[in-house]
Formats: sequence, C-alpha cells, structure tokens
Amino acid sequence: MEEIYKRLSAKLGYPDSEYLPKIFEYAVTLRQAKILEALNQAPGPALTAEQLAEKLGLDAEVIRQDLDDLFHKGLAFPRNFEDRREWRYGKSPMQLHDAMISGWRRFREPEKLFQLWHQYDESEGYQKYGKEFAAVSTPVTRIIPAVDAVANDPNLQPWEDWREILKTKRLISVVDCPCRLEVRACDRPVEVCLDFDRTAEYDIASGHGRKLTREEALEILGKASRAGLVHTGVNDISVNIMCNCCNDCCVEFQSLKKGNVPLSQHYAKSRYEANIDQNLCTGCQDCVDNCNFDAITMAKLPGSKKLKAQVDTEACYGCGCCFMACEQKAVSMKCVRPVSHVPGVQA
Repeated sequence: MEEIYKRLSAKLGYPDSEYLPKIFEYAVTLRQAKILEALNQAPGPALTAEQLAEKLGLDAEVIRQDLDDLFHKGLAFPRNFEDRREWRYGKSPMQLHDAMISGWRRFREPEKLFQLWHQYDESEGYQKYGKEFAAVSTPVTRIIPAVDAVANDPNLQPWEDWREILKTKRLISVVDCPCRLEVRACDRPVEVCLDFDRTAEYDIASGHGRKLTREEALEILGKASRAGLVHTGVNDISVNIMCNCCNDCCVEFQSLKKGNVPLSQHYAKSRYEANIDQNLCTGCQDCVDNCNFDAITMAKLPGSKKLKAQVDTEACYGCGCCFMACEQKAVSMKCVRPVSHVPGVQA
C-alpha cells in the first residue's frame, strides 16, 4: 500500500487505523490522493484548482476533473455547491462514511465500499465513536416522536411537530441511509434520511439525494415510523438534520452497544411516553417488534388469559413507533416532561 493513503488517514486524526487507508486505496487514484492531501480541513482556507495546480505541479483542468469526481464520491467538499471553485478535505471518518456511502452510485463496486466501511466500523469505528459518546456531558441527539402518534396532543410544541418543523425549511432532501446500506442487518426502508437547507443543497448538487416537497417528506417519515425507525435530530430546537434509525444497523446504536455506553448518554428522550390500554390490547406483539429500546414486554395480567403488552417507562424513549404499529389503537403517547426538557427552550 502507498504511504499516502496512510497519511490521509492520519490527516483525519487516525494515524494507526488499519482500515481507513484501505478505504482510501479503494476509492481514489494516487493523483486524487495527492489532491486530498494538499487540501486543508475546515476552518483552514479552501483552495482552488489553480492553487492546487501550482502546489502540486499538475494541470488545473485535470485537477478540476478529479475534484468533481471526488465531490460526487463524497471525499472533497466545496465551499459553494454551485460554482465549486474552492475546496476542503473532510473533517472526520464519520463525515466521510456518510458522504461516501451516500455517493455509492459513483463507485464501480459499491458492495466493496460497503464491506470496507463495515470492516472499519466493526474493528475500529464503533469503539472510537463509543468512547466519544461516553465523554460528552449532555446527550447530543434527541428523539422526536412520530407525528401521527402525538398529532392531537395539546402539549405538542412546534419543534417536536414534524408538520411545523418542515415548514421552517427552505429546502428538503432525502438520501439513502448509509448505516443500513453498510450493515444490511434488517429489511427496513433505506431512502429515509432527511437533510435540510445547506446540507440538502449538498445532497442535491452531489447527486447523493433528491429534493422533496414537505408532503413527500411527511410521507417518508410516516413510512419510516411504521417500519420501526426512530426519528432523531440534534438535541436542541433547531432540527437541522434528522435520521431514521434502527438499533441493528445505526452506527450510533451500534457504537453505544459495543462500547457498553448507556443509551441515555447519547440519546435524550422525547417529552412523551407510551401507554397501553389493556382493554384494547390483543397481545399481537407488533409493538414489541417495532420498539428499538426493548421497552415493551408481554405479560399475563390477573384475570386475563392472553399475554398483554407492558411498557417499561424507564426504558421508553417516546419515539411513538409502538403507536404506529398498533392496529387496535391500544397505544397512546402521554406528555410527561416539560418544554424545558429540550435545550434552548424557555420554560
């Protein structure tokens, strides 16, 4: 292996990685590797093709062509997605993971790309991310309930109501879930990760995603929650990006599990909690299958011949996926936390 691929890994802060250099070796040519090595990371200055040509002794037009390829592959990032004059290198392995896998259509052998990233995550990534998650003082991600599960609740706030959240976004895009493409541990929907505004601009310009109307976005969210995917966003009121996660594929779930880090260290619960009406519950267990937090079990209650669903309120994160799975409407979502539970909200 050429040393330059190892240096690209070191530039991300992982000089001892075994698998990141292999990912670079697969993804880029030696000339493209030299271009990436010459680029700065944010907040360092972005460089033009002309500046890179002078720095590397290469033709500027050739560099422009390589930068365009690297952009679509998720390895180089322009300051402006329209003119694409000034460029930077990636900030972290997780950024490259998401961008490269989202750009899978640009690779000749996408299955090999998925396999290499999975080898990295299983051997190195999950452990590293788990340690990073364990070190934070406040959860960085919050659970946002499925809109249908809480739509009629008078306590519902605009920053937890997807109908209102989407109204604040000038641009919405959807991309394939990188985690689900990589891991393939379930058959849940793949095209479910929503991005907004500037990130959506990147998705559309790079060809990684497609533009959505608000109605299309709501439809995707409903499909995701019915399939047992948990809506997550940054733990404040901004909701600048969101994911639809499952505990068997998601890099965050897997990192917490394999790093033996409590879910509560990384995920903040929504303000809601699931409740079961025992008179309506038929014991079908669909809610159990749709819960990513192992918060629902089946138990036989006094006077009942059937097993009925029971919610462990301590384990419930208020995602509403159980509500979405229950055809009998035995599940309801109750608001149990104040608005101040979400950072940035005044009580």
